[in-house]
Amino acid sequence: MNIKPYLLAIRPKTLTASIGPVLLGLFFAKFEQGSVDFLIATITLACALLMQMGTNLVNDYFDFKRGIDGQKRLGPIRATQAGLIKPQLVKRAYQLLFTISFILGIFLMWHGGLPIVLIGMASLLAAYAYTGGPIPLSHFGLGEVLALIFFGPIAVWGTYFLQTKSISLTPLILGLGPGFISATIMGINNLRDTKSDTSSGKFTLAVFLGENKMKALLMLFICSSAAIPFFYMLKMKKIGLILPILALFLFWANWKRIYTGPIDAGLNKALARTGLYMFLYGLLFGLGFVL
Repeated sequence: MNIKPYLLAIRPKTLTASIGPVLLGLFFAKFEQGSVDFLIATITLACALLMQMGTNLVNDYFDFKRGIDGQKRLGPIRATQAGLIKPQLVKRAYQLLFTISFILGIFLMWHGGLPIVLIGMASLLAAYAYTGGPIPLSHFGLGEVLALIFFGPIAVWGTYFLQTKSISLTPLILGLGPGFISATIMGINNLRDTKSDTSSGKFTLAVFLGENKMKALLMLFICSSAAIPFFYMLKMKKIGLILPILALFLFWANWKRIYTGPIDAGLNKALARTGLYMFLYGLLFGLGFVL
């Protein structure tokens, strides 16, 4: 079996969106209690990655079934639309990934109790309902909202809770940082696809706001991601928390490209760089607590 089309369909460059918030949650848990359970940490990360890979396959499958992906699409090749994988095989693949994630998640739900049960069930439902089901949420301008919530506060808080069994508001607030970056990733994707989404009847936030307002919103998301560590740096007087803010400026050319550049296939590189920023942000923000 040729696995290259499947690797294409799971969009490896976007998977950092699920790694960054888990890293932040783990480092903050270590900061508070001095250690982390590496088995729980590994399973948490595996579930997060499997869920995102499954979501990407669901998106690939249902956008093909609904005729969303056309020849003029600016994004990377979609495996189903391009005929690289038969639709029924893509469906089996995302069902398999969700099943493995659920099986691993049973251990996390047993370990974490009701809060993790609720998070797990909500995450599975959102992963499928994003583009699947009779009312795909991504077709009603909710993509950025879902990305912000599930790849932000929920991911960080859930990771932290699995390690500490402690109810705390702080990881929810910390999670807004990666949440804003995830919303940016989703927004860049939708900005790039504005024309094709409009022609196919897919109503995204970019379609609603238009090019200029959407670009301004993306810059607001990015600046807001830096505001979270800045707030805690002042509050906790920890100079190490300047690290994720410095990462923001490392990607200055990327933000300029998004805000001033044309809507073309070049946004694919901007999206990949934003995914890298997400990974570095979660890693550096977390390290800022424990250094």
